[in-house]
Parts: sequence; structure tokens; C-alpha cells
Amino acid sequence: MVTQADALKIKRRSVGRFSMTLLAGAAACALAAASVRAETGVAATPEPAPVAIPAPANEQDFATGAIDEATPTAPAAPNALTPTAPAALSPMAPQPIAENLAPLPAAIAALLAETGPTAQVKMSVADRQALVAFYTARKDEPIWIKDGHLSPKASAAKDRIAKAADDALDARDFRLPGDPATGTPADVARAEVQMSAVALSYARKAWGGRVKPGVVSPSITVEGTPFDAAQALASLEQSQDVAAALDAFNPQAPQFQELRKLLHAARADRKDQPDLPRIDFGKLIEPGMDDPRVPALRKRLGLFGAPDDLYYDSELQDAVVAFQKKSKIGASGLINKQTVRALNAVSRPHDDADLIEINMERWRWTPRDLGTKHVFVDIPAYRLHIMQDGASTYDTRVIVGKSTNQTPIFSNEIDHIVVNPYWNVPSTIALKEMQGSSLKGFEVVDSRGRPAALDWEGIRTNKLRIRQPPGERNALGNIKFMFPNSHAVYLHDTPTRKMFERNERALSHGCVRVDRPLEFADALSGDQGLSGAKLKSMVGGKERSLTLKSPIPVHLTYFTAWVGPDGKLETRNDFYSLDGRLKAALKGEPLPPLPKPAAPQVIAKPKPKPTAAQTAEAQAAAVPAPQQQRVASPGDWLSRIFGSSR
Repeated sequence: MVTQADALKIKRRSVGRFSMTLLAGAAACALAAASVRAETGVAATPEPAPVAIPAPANEQDFATGAIDEATPTAPAAPNALTPTAPAALSPMAPQPIAENLAPLPAAIAALLAETGPTAQVKMSVADRQALVAFYTARKDEPIWIKDGHLSPKASAAKDRIAKAADDALDARDFRLPGDPATGTPADVARAEVQMSAVALSYARKAWGGRVKPGVVSPSITVEGTPFDAAQALASLEQSQDVAAALDAFNPQAPQFQELRKLLHAARADRKDQPDLPRIDFGKLIEPGMDDPRVPALRKRLGLFGAPDDLYYDSELQDAVVAFQKKSKIGASGLINKQTVRALNAVSRPHDDADLIEINMERWRWTPRDLGTKHVFVDIPAYRLHIMQDGASTYDTRVIVGKSTNQTPIFSNEIDHIVVNPYWNVPSTIALKEMQGSSLKGFEVVDSRGRPAALDWEGIRTNKLRIRQPPGERNALGNIKFMFPNSHAVYLHDTPTRKMFERNERALSHGCVRVDRPLEFADALSGDQGLSGAKLKSMVGGKERSLTLKSPIPVHLTYFTAWVGPDGKLETRNDFYSLDGRLKAALKGEPLPPLPKPAAPQVIAKPKPKPTAAQTAEAQAAAVPAPQQQRVASPGDWLSRIFGSSR
């Protein structure tokens, strides 16, 4: 039985528990309110309790996100969505907002989080990822803003990027921000992020170029030094001279710097010449025909005519014949593929400025560190140089690939030398040039090097290969210099030495033939124990492969503009017709088509000549046998009367 005293104790316990529950609930509400204020950036709501509350700042320092307490103002109005606790249950003042949630850093983080077509600041995915990582590491604090405005450092960066055209870049690619229109975190953050995005974009293009090399030609597989966006942003942040830091992303190669000096003067001297149109490939155009390409032909050959006059008249025919004679192609007056290709092959830029820009872009593709000692193959000049500490210590003539078998453009390292090499004939050469010819001096082997019977289908599928044993008549001569690549090309000797006497030496199937290979070897690897004299002593006998102790970089390059020792521009023949394609790519125009060589095919074996007996038998078979009279059947008369159902 519960006594009155026991009932009073139970009642007191219940009241105590209710009070504790009420206090816990009030505390939870207070914590929730503080969390909402911290996440949304809403000013703290003043409590009715007599607790001193710091007054909100009149201005915010956007550079640090700190609050200036010197000038108090009226407290902010309560937020209807923010719960408030009773005065008796609010023993503590509101907590300060965390630094990484201050208004400006929060606005920067939100701006960088935007993706897709609705993003306020446009940039590549790679640049956005780099900027997100960069700003996250620094808690989204700005680097270009001071007192709510673009800093002097930002102004210096803008001035340098505005001169991008002097670097052979397109200044229109870089949208420079203005000073924030207002002091709101959103406007200031936008200026900050835009400045970082445009600086990073400039650095990336100045470093690696505006066009991917493979777009110009599949034979260009050069891979420049990769761009490090994180390192670029760090250097811009830490630099005391941001203009110099931005300039350093351009190639520092002496030739690039010399070309840049000539670019401004070339633009000033640029002649007012109309762009010559490309002629599209299509059906054969004969004099007297109508064709939509006729107006472009007239303009291309300097004739006048109405844009809608499609008639191939005698005046145009005379101009075509004159062009064909000058180009040393058949002067037929017919607009065939050869003539169209010749018209479009005159694709060199119309002034030195374009030519300089094209070759400055090529320098951006080249590795930044060519190597203290390296081999530099200058394809358009038909020369090879060994460079040591920036100076040429050895040079010689070379033979490079024909326009239909272009020497590829790339970089790698010479890692071994082969003396008395086999020549493994590429299947394309074998199928195009060796079918139907004598294979005397060659041998057919399988994938393991075992002798095999000739089967052209096996050659086509690379199950078999034709090779030429070492010897004086071997197409590779006595020595070849090897470096890994997907094109199966290398530097090598040749038994045909008279070709080096020609001025134009684009004559090979793609490999580079060296004029004096043993002298070259002496300069290349003599300091590694593989001198020319030692290699010469090994000539004759079996194939031998010798590994270099230290691989030496080799660069196969294609520069059609070069600055000579006198500071004047030297131009080379664009015999691979790559200048026009790169120029179009830089301007965002359609690229002229590359010629497509015919695919090698297996030629069917000719049928053997029939013998006299086979001929007589065939003639006898050709004489029709006398028809035998068929004996009439009883059904024949029925067929004559009622017709046949067969």
C-alpha cells in the first residue's frame, strides 16, 4: 500500500524527469539553430536573455572571411526558419562561424561545384578538377582578391594574358574577368574563379599548344612533356612576378624565342592578300562542263568571274594548263585528282606570320627537356645533328621518307645498335613492290625465323615475312640505330650512296638513312665504348645487337621555319603538306584531306599457259555435238493439241 509520503516522492521524481527532458530538448534546439546558422551563413539571432552578443560587422574582409568588430550596428532580424530557445534555457552565446564556411570561401566552393552547361564559369573538366583540388587544399581562400577587388597581382596576370597573340596563341580563348561589380560574395567569388580559370587555361595552352598533334596527321605521335595543372597553380600562387611565371609556360627553346621575336615584325609586314580557297575532290572536270567548283578554281588561279558561273571556259582552261606545266604534271587541262592535289598542295601560309605561328605551335609539342646530349633529325632540311649542351657537335646529311611514306614525327631514345642487320621487309612494301618480282637474295621465314614456302596471303596476314640477310647488298647497309616506336622506323646505313648528292632527299619508305653512319656512331656512342672503329671491325658475319649503357634521346622533327645565325627567317619546303592542315586546325577550319595510299593487295597468280593437248581438247569441246532425233511419244500429239504443261 502506497503511503502519502511515498506518493509525494513519486510526484517529485516525475517533475524532475520532466524538467531534465525539457532542458535536453531545449539544448537540442539550440544546437540545431547554431548548425543551421553555420551552414547557411545567417547572422545569429539575438536572445532575450541579458547575455552580451557581439554586434554584426558593417563590412566583411573577403580576403580572410574575418568579421570586423570595430563598428557595431543593429542586430540582424530573426530568421523565421531558425528556432530560438527560451532565455532561461540559453546559458551560452552563439558559436562563431567556422573559417571554411565564411561567405567568400563558401561562394568559391559553390561556384566550382557547378558543372555542365549551366555553370557560370566555363572551363574544361580537367581544369575544374584541378581548381577544386587547389582551392580545397587552401580552404577555398582566394589568391587574386584583396579588399573585395582584384589585386595588383591579378592585374599583372591579366596584362600578360592579354598579350597572348604575341605568343602565337589566340587571345580570344581567354575571357579575362573585370573587377567585381558589387562587394557581394557571389560577385567577388566569380571574379576569383574566372581569374584562376583563365590563368590555368593560358598556362595549359602555352605549355602544350592549341591543337593535338595527331589531328594534323597520324604520323605525328610526338608526346610533349605532360602539363601539371597542380604545379602550375602552385607556381602562380607563390610567384612574386606572376607575369614572368605565366611567360615561363611557353617553350624556352632558343628557336621558339627567336621565332617569337620575328612574329611581331612579320605581322606588321603582312601583305594584304586574299585567302586562296581549297578545291574539293570530286568527279573529273573537263572543259565545257558545268561544275560547282569552277568559281573556286577561278579564284584559286587569279581569274575573275561571277560566283554563279559554273561553266569551265577556255580562259580557265588556259590557266589550268599553265598551272599544270608549272607544277610539272600532265598539261591536259583536265581537273583530275592529281591537279586538285597540286592546287591544294600550295598550302604554305601566305605570309611569314602564319608560318611562324605554325612552327611555334610545333615547338609546344616538343619535349621541354631534349636532353643534354641528343640527336635532332631535321626532316625538311634533310639534316641530322648531335646536340651537346645546346650546340651542334656533329651533323650529316640524311634521306627521309617520301610524301607517300612520310617519316613520322616523334621522340624516343636510341638504346641499341645492330651491326650486320637483317632487313625484315614490311608487308606493305612486299605486297606493293615485290609481288611478281624475283626474290633472289631474300628468304621467306615464319614468325620464329624458320624457312617457309612463299605464300602472299601469309605475308599479308604477317604469318610469314620476307627478309634480306646481312651483306653488302642489304638495304640497311652495315649498321642501324634502334629506338622503340610504333612506326617500325630507325636510322640506318645504305648501300646506295649517290642519293645523298641530291638536294631534295625525300626518297625512303619512312626510315632515316644516314650518310656517314660510322662517323655518326663515333660521335654518338664513342664515349660509351661503341666507337665507329669498333663497330667497323664487327662488319661481316652474323647479326649483332649492342646495347648502349646510357640511352640517348632522339627527336624526329618537322620545322618549316627556322631562325638562322644572322637572326633572319629561313623557310623550308613543306613536302609533306602539313602546314596547311595545321593552319586550318589553328583557325578552327576544316582540314584539307590527307592522300590515302591504296591498300596493298595480293595479286592473283596468272593461269599457266595451256599445253597443245589441252588446247586441242578445249577446241574439240567447243564444237557442238550433233543433236539426236528424239522418238515421238504418244503424248506428243496431245501436247500439240492442248499445249505443254512443262
